[in-house]
Amino acid sequence: MGFLKKLGYGFLAILIAICVFVLLCALNPTLTESISGILYGSDGRSGLIGGKVTDESYAAAPGVLPGGVVINPPAGTDPDMLVPYTPYNGTITALPENVLGRSGYTPVYGTGEELSDSQAKEVSGSIDQGSVGSDLEFDPVIYPYYAMLDKTTQALYRQIYANAMNVVSSFAPCVEVNTDQVQYAFEAVFGDHPELFYVQTAYTEKYTSNGKVVEIDLAYYTIANDLENARSAFDSAATVIEEAARQYSDDYSREKYVHDILISNTGYDASAPMNQSAYSALVLGNSVCAGYARAFQYVCQRLGIPAYYCAGSSGEDHAWNIVKLSDGYYNVDVTWDDAEPASYDYFNRTDGDYAGTHVRKSLSVYLPACTGTLFRGLESGTPVSEGEENAVPAEAEGYDPYFDPFINNDPQVPLDYEREHPEDVSGNDGPHPSGNTTYVSDPAAQLAVYGLKESDALRTLQDYYRDCRIQLVSCGKGDHCFYNVIPESLFRTLESEYGRGNYRTGYMDSALKTIGATNCNIAIQAERLGGGYYRIWHNVYVW
Repeated sequence: MGFLKKLGYGFLAILIAICVFVLLCALNPTLTESISGILYGSDGRSGLIGGKVTDESYAAAPGVLPGGVVINPPAGTDPDMLVPYTPYNGTITALPENVLGRSGYTPVYGTGEELSDSQAKEVSGSIDQGSVGSDLEFDPVIYPYYAMLDKTTQALYRQIYANAMNVVSSFAPCVEVNTDQVQYAFEAVFGDHPELFYVQTAYTEKYTSNGKVVEIDLAYYTIANDLENARSAFDSAATVIEEAARQYSDDYSREKYVHDILISNTGYDASAPMNQSAYSALVLGNSVCAGYARAFQYVCQRLGIPAYYCAGSSGEDHAWNIVKLSDGYYNVDVTWDDAEPASYDYFNRTDGDYAGTHVRKSLSVYLPACTGTLFRGLESGTPVSEGEENAVPAEAEGYDPYFDPFINNDPQVPLDYEREHPEDVSGNDGPHPSGNTTYVSDPAAQLAVYGLKESDALRTLQDYYRDCRIQLVSCGKGDHCFYNVIPESLFRTLESEYGRGNYRTGYMDSALKTIGATNCNIAIQAERLGGGYYRIWHNVYVW
């Protein structure tokens, strides 16, 4: 009887407590919202488990990650960071033909294995946490994805970054996290850190039946086996661009230079190795949108210009950049500007300009809105890296490319037509400048005399620089000679480039860094092939 009496008093106490709690909630709605956020998250999902980032969840609660993680950068953050992106309706309009297929971004993704409790216990006892990065700090203006995460997921972000820097393959999470939180953390790390060029965007994890992750495995490109040399080549290539960009006095001009030089040095190639990495664009010279965007981000970061990696869709998975200038944020798509012809059509554009062609996805929807106007469309209609429009330091702007038409790094040595042409096989259609032979007017027939085809010709400055860089790197140190073929329409441009000294930032400095050399003597000879083409011989000594 005494037991039942005590039990009755217990139920009565619980009932009174519930009534008091309900009264407090009625009098204080903020308390209700706080508790709801903890239990269910601000978007109606569980705040303990979280949910995948979707367009629907973002539209329902802009500025709040699924799982109730509010994007709230620390005090003092640039107010423009807090302007929310307004999602476009998601319909991709007809894209210009010259940018079709210029995508190639592979979203960060994880694959996993569910373990039994005994298996999970065995795994937990066999691996450690590796480096946890507890002393790391990340400025939210430079690393916005880090600022999006809650404290627990930020701790995992630091651990992933620290272990990637130390090339640790497997580790146990330093905090209790579920599979969704691991996905968030990986997306954020890859979004913020292009310097992790040797880490692949896929990862694996092992977890229990309730979603608790007990092991995380990173995947590395094979280049990580020689990481010291790879980092040296990567940093050297970025340093060449950075130092050239610093000759300009303002962020806009520096940003434009980085945009232009990446177009000059990089070719779009869907089959390029490591094409999700900045290394593919900066060192290897071929990439897809992911490599272009990460390379642009990395060099701008080194210049102190906030630049973000933005993932989304342009009919298929695509990546571009968001950059911060003095009056706000802008979209930049270097990959699409490196189409034929190269342009500034997607350089420093607003979200309105990108509506119908670029739709943000996943965590990128939480990056700031692009509403800047001061630097919008300043270069519209201007070709990129062609002739006098190529970006050059201000002190060279007074150079007249046709006043000193020398194609040599020694301004005292004029164009050299030393090489003889073989007798034309098709008859005398015109004199060779040397007076020693003839050439024909039919381009294909004339090139055939030299065992060449019209498809061998490099028709843009970007292609010329890219080919020179590849050949110079292949030559290595020592005394070498290589050539390429160009149309007459590009010949004057090369005169200008060599006269201004732009060839150094165009291909030579980057190639020397990759080779590990410090100097190169070069003598260039122009051989007129006829049919509207020249062969450019490069006699180099590298040491």
